[in-house]
Amino acid sequence: MNSYGRDILILSVLFLVNSLAIELISPIWPIFIGFLGASMTELGLVFAVSNAVGAAMQIPGGLLSDRFGRRRLHVVGTLLAIFPPLMYALANSWTDLIPWIALAGFAAGTYMPIRWSIIADVSSSTTMASAFSWANIAWLIGSTAAPFIGGLAADLFGITFPFLACFILRFAALPLAVFFRETKKKPVDAVTKSHPPKTGLVERFQSTLILITLINLIQGLGMGVTGPIIPVFVATNFQVDYTFIGILYAVGFGVASIIVQTPGARLSNRFDRRKIMFVTFVTSAPFFLIFAYSRSTLELILFMFLSNLILNLHWPAYQTYLMDATPPPKWGFVNGVSATTFWAGVMMGNVLSGVLWDAWGMLLPFIVSSLAIGLSALPLILMKETEAKHS
Repeated sequence: MNSYGRDILILSVLFLVNSLAIELISPIWPIFIGFLGASMTELGLVFAVSNAVGAAMQIPGGLLSDRFGRRRLHVVGTLLAIFPPLMYALANSWTDLIPWIALAGFAAGTYMPIRWSIIADVSSSTTMASAFSWANIAWLIGSTAAPFIGGLAADLFGITFPFLACFILRFAALPLAVFFRETKKKPVDAVTKSHPPKTGLVERFQSTLILITLINLIQGLGMGVTGPIIPVFVATNFQVDYTFIGILYAVGFGVASIIVQTPGARLSNRFDRRKIMFVTFVTSAPFFLIFAYSRSTLELILFMFLSNLILNLHWPAYQTYLMDATPPPKWGFVNGVSATTFWAGVMMGNVLSGVLWDAWGMLLPFIVSSLAIGLSALPLILMKETEAKHS
């Protein structure tokens, strides 16, 4: 196996372990916060704290990795992420969660833009879309298996058990980060050979970044406004157990997202990436509202599946477009900006979620979500493709 294949394999395993850890607790996390005494408005604020701290760290993390290298900062972020899930399990009230949620956001904000930048570092222009799709698939395998396992474990062993398992998996990810090589400090000729400069790239860079920021803020708000409330909505209306909520996320998000990654990478290499993003944003938006009108548990799974199947087809196109539109020395910075703006949108949505629920009922957050995801396609009209596609 060559160095590229080895690097992508290690990164994929790291994404897999990380997603297993995170998604073990995703089906029960909002319900657990409610058990600790939080109202719906306070639930949204808890989610917002983590995303606010994470958003604040993304750009500094990306900039520092561009200047000083990826490896050491990546290790620090991975190390700091170990402790919060253990402390969640020991909390006695929802306010006890705040410092550890902030630490989790700080850690994720540090390592996430670096991981995407590492993939770009080790890839060539022709392999980048495929590399991003493999990393996404690894993440999504964990996102598919873990919610079901986490929900089942909560039913069998108690609601705090998935947090302990999350802690163990976080710890298991640390050696992968420690032993991964530095990728940033390439010789100039190697960077130029792997990623030859495109005509007009520097001139278009700033305008592209502004438009990407608008997309992320709007779409992040659309995702964030329902993120904290979906498990509560499902449990309230359908009287299901934790295991079903895990199945809902496993199939409705994980399976749906996995099966579109390879087709998404192929489309990204063959067609205009802006059009791929535009079509997926617009056509997926209605299903985020239709989900709230589900009349059975089967319809819940179906409508969540369709919304994520269509929307997440854009992932390889988005990330490859972003790297193609960015000068290589700024990859870490731009991945930081991309993550920051999305997380900022999610944070705003989190704050709104409980407020909308408490003031106007459980349907309004889903209306706002659907509108925002559809509207996130509008900035694409002003963007230019980065390179010609060949069928």
